[in-house]
Amino acid sequence: MQRGWWCLFLVTALLLFFVQVSASSIETTLPTGLRTERLSPKDQLRWNNIESLIFAQSPDGQWLHPTLINLWQWVETSGHVVYVEFSRSNNILTSTAGQFRIERLDPRGERHIGVISLNLSSIDAAYIGADAQRPLGFIPFDKLKQNERYAEVLGHEMAHAADILTSLDRVAKVEEFVQKTNELLMHHRSLKPTEKITRDLMNRLDRRDELLKTLEAAADRAEAVVWRELVASKVIRERLTARR
Repeated sequence: MQRGWWCLFLVTALLLFFVQVSASSIETTLPTGLRTERLSPKDQLRWNNIESLIFAQSPDGQWLHPTLINLWQWVETSGHVVYVEFSRSNNILTSTAGQFRIERLDPRGERHIGVISLNLSSIDAAYIGADAQRPLGFIPFDKLKQNERYAEVLGHEMAHAADILTSLDRVAKVEEFVQKTNELLMHHRSLKPTEKITRDLMNRLDRRDELLKTLEAAADRAEAVVWRELVASKVIRERLTARR
């Protein structure tokens, strides 16, 4: 009887081992980089146009948007997965132009899964004016057409991805103090809209805002360069289009 139980235990242990190895092998062979499987066929066409814009070259073969190229290539070769999603929400709570979020944290720091979401409606309707000028001296979307605007926001969010995914500590902080705090805030507002926020949640919001201030400063610096490159390349791109 004891021998029978021992054999059963051994077989079970071996099966669990092979299942774990198989799951690990599948996980490590899944494609990484920017992934567009979640886009609809219509949005995939839009994405293709954005991609063509990003990879535009001058007549002598130079990249017109080197910052976008560098950010793109970082994501592609990082070993992480970053899904691209498009939304068209006019909800004031979800009307930010873009967002980068962590979908799954890898405790080893090797293969996180993130999502870049572009809110096309919000980008299309964005206000452009002198009072929208950023501290770095540029006005988001100024002088840019539709796909150029999308590329600018994509650059901002890819900068977030590169900044956050390079540090396991930053990934964990974003998940805990940004995403979880936002979820707790939304939950509080849905259940107790008239009650004051608890002290614990207020402390979380303070930590969230402090972290976001640092993260946004880095992404804004990248976006400023992306915007200038998009504006500077317009004449060249228009000439190339006219020749076709």
